[in-house]
Amino acid sequence: MGRCGHHSLAMTTLHHHQLDQLRLEWTSVSRSPASRRAAKEIAARSKPLAGRLIYDLRDVIALLEPASPLSQRERSQVVADLLLAVPQDPLYARTLLQTLLPGIVSVARKLRWGAGSDTDPSAFLADLITACYELMMEWGGQERPFAAPDLLNALRCRMRRRMMAERQSLDATFDETTTELLNDVRSDGPSACDEIGSLILANRANLDPVGATALYGKEVLGMTYRELATMTGLSPKRLAGASRDVARRILE
Repeated sequence: MGRCGHHSLAMTTLHHHQLDQLRLEWTSVSRSPASRRAAKEIAARSKPLAGRLIYDLRDVIALLEPASPLSQRERSQVVADLLLAVPQDPLYARTLLQTLLPGIVSVARKLRWGAGSDTDPSAFLADLITACYELMMEWGGQERPFAAPDLLNALRCRMRRRMMAERQSLDATFDETTTELLNDVRSDGPSACDEIGSLILANRANLDPVGATALYGKEVLGMTYRELATMTGLSPKRLAGASRDVARRILE
């Protein structure tokens, strides 16, 4: 197996090991009395959960899966309600983290597992998970209808800034002229994906939620339509078509 194949296998083994640890921890946490209390409280305040059979936070996670009886819009509302409730109970942040794990891995892939920074891939994924949890705690109590993509985009931007700061620290060994040139290149304005992300977030109230989610995931988070299909329960073809419609609308 060549170097690229070995690297890919290492990344797969790496993130599966760390994610398995988180899932094992979640199995214990989600069965606790505190989980049952938190599930009862969120079921009472989140409209899509009304009338659902919910015993503990495992049931909430199950309803956030693409195959659940909830629609995509309803699942987005539950995620938004969880973020809003974080100040009342940090278990809601842990629940959000669990459901966002596939998205966190996609962010890691988008940032090439920290390539070019002074952090090894294992530590980079751990830093991503920690940074995502910190964001949830910072944003807890805020009303964000697109909470999941908002969190993942902010996570991507935060980690990219951190990577750039590390690179600039390494650049300090270059002469002053070279450093100035590098800074000029890095500060030449937002990337195309940042501009698209801003347009989606600015116009999201008037956009088809399926198309907005698909375009955001594809262009901003770097996910494939197949990955998005797994997360949303919709076909890649439907997501691609809806994404194109939203792109035409915000870019025309």
